Amino acid sequence: QRHDKGADWRGLEECTMRDVRLEDLHFDGCVSTQQHPDGVQPWRLPVKDVELFHPDLVRSAGGASGVRIRFRSDTGSVRLRVRRLRTYCRYDYDLFVDGAFVASHVEDPEHPIALAGLSEVPLRFPEAMARAGDEGSELMITFGDAAPAASREERVFELWLSTAGPQVVTGFWLDEGASLAPAPDPRPLWVTHGSSISHGTGFDAIFSGPGCPAGSARSPSRSWPAVAAREAGLNLLNLGYSGQCHLDQAVARTIRDLDGVAAISLKLGINVHNYGSLSLRSFAQAALGFLATVRDGHPTVPLLVLSPVHGSGWREDGSCSALIVAPDREAVDPRYPTLSQMRTELERVVGLLQRRGDDRIAYASGLDLFGPDDFAAGLAPDQLHPSPDGYELMGQRFAQLAFGPRGRLLPGRLPPAPTAVPAKAAAGAWRTSSSGAAVATAALGRRGFRCLAEALSLASRRSRVHRAGGGPRA
Repeated sequence: QRHDKGADWRGLEECTMRDVRLEDLHFDGCVSTQQHPDGVQPWRLPVKDVELFHPDLVRSAGGASGVRIRFRSDTGSVRLRVRRLRTYCRYDYDLFVDGAFVASHVEDPEHPIALAGLSEVPLRFPEAMARAGDEGSELMITFGDAAPAASREERVFELWLSTAGPQVVTGFWLDEGASLAPAPDPRPLWVTHGSSISHGTGFDAIFSGPGCPAGSARSPSRSWPAVAAREAGLNLLNLGYSGQCHLDQAVARTIRDLDGVAAISLKLGINVHNYGSLSLRSFAQAALGFLATVRDGHPTVPLLVLSPVHGSGWREDGSCSALIVAPDREAVDPRYPTLSQMRTELERVVGLLQRRGDDRIAYASGLDLFGPDDFAAGLAPDQLHPSPDGYELMGQRFAQLAFGPRGRLLPGRLPPAPTAVPAKAAAGAWRTSSSGAAVATAALGRRGFRCLAEALSLASRRSRVHRAGGGPRA
């Protein structure tokens, strides 16, 4: 069931609720928390070292992808108050009880940035980045049917926080007289790092309107890492940073210093391609350095390196583009790697480390998670990010690839997969609910993007501020 803004909470406002001290809350899925005068903010980086990270990554790490408030209680209702720290983002929340989904709560953006079409993306990024620090109003999120009234047994609650926008938790309530106890997660800890596709956010996490196709997971608990972790019974730490997977050593050190890690996956490449942040000369060497740093802290932990998923035609065999959504040149710039070259280089790096004695490292092509057939089926409506259905399909595929009978990370946590669902069948639900504009965007071929590039090229000559600005690109 889904509870949207304005839903009927069955008279819960008249109920007496117990105020829970915020210091008694436990946050799973984050690296650190920051104390504010009015509450607690979870971070997916060590906040004590925040100045060592690129400012764009800091903005992305505030989004609580995979972060949950986890506790044991016999309450029948849960209420959360948050102060949103980004006004153009949608804020949504999921509640699970004893591992079963209960409900979602959705709040629309307070001050949305309307997008008429994908061609506006590079020109509107500066506005979004300028507004990234705007604080919004407080939200009250209430789940009034967390457990049947007839059975008030103690259960394990997991409240998934909103993925795109950062937030400060300023209040938390349970039923009057309800119990509250810690609920340590006994499941093996899986750490994954990647781009916005791992974060679970697309352009629609920033922009709104019919001109912005779906490119984000359906809700916080339905990113591909969240789906895979749930299927395999794992405790997830999602270090997917929208637009910010650039093989930064600060991120490698963060992973190195984590305790109790059972498995690590690194999905690398697409942000490097979008930004042109590493050349063909430096890409593989940066990957080697990143892996060496991670191995300093986890020398024997199973580690899976994933290359980029399929990109629209020009991304596969073209180099970086300042236009983000289309190529900005006809000829390939040989200094920068294409997606195809990135896959070759990452496979070579992993093979090199295996020959040097690392028998706990493995490689998988991103095409095994999301390939050209998925694009053809309409599962990438913005030609970069999966659709909501696409994220779930990726999660199911990764669960089998990494945790199935022959899994490359923790084999045997899942039984053999049933017959695979063709991408076109999986796209059916999306096609039923998509706008005509989104379907038309998904159908754009290389010729269409070349025409779009020509129009954007003219616009970029008039306003080049986006070339220097940062922001989520994949």
